[in-house]
Amino acid sequence: MLVVGIDPDSDKHGFALYKNGELVECGRKTSIEIIEFAKENTAAVFAIEDVLANTFVYGRNTRSNKAVQSRIAMSVGRCQQAQYELMQWLEHYDIGYRLFKPQRGNWAKNKAQFERVTGWSGRSNEDGRSAAFFGYFLVKK
Repeated sequence: MLVVGIDPDSDKHGFALYKNGELVECGRKTSIEIIEFAKENTAAVFAIEDVLANTFVYGRNTRSNKAVQSRIAMSVGRCQQAQYELMQWLEHYDIGYRLFKPQRGNWAKNKAQFERVTGWSGRSNEDGRSAAFFGYFLVKK
């Protein structure tokens, strides 16, 4: 069984691949790389962080400088568009996915917890760890 965790981003998405419950890849991929993977692995199931669910500005993103706040809002919008387009491609190829609301406790900033839970000892980045977090929901079901 293949489970793919995705943390949507406008440039490269966080990407984590579980094979038979074991994390075997953790990093970042472009939308094109993900779609090529999906076309070759149509039985894979995708677990996607639902950044489209964010319909507000986080308090931590509120800035007195309107230009800075505007750049943050545009960046969030790009991530949302990237998620939307990825979902369209997956639907086009009839590849299943589930959406998961963003959550506190995500492994993005907690590398030690990520490694403890998944057993991963290789290199990782915040985007990949976040993707692994959402993929883990389907792996441990």
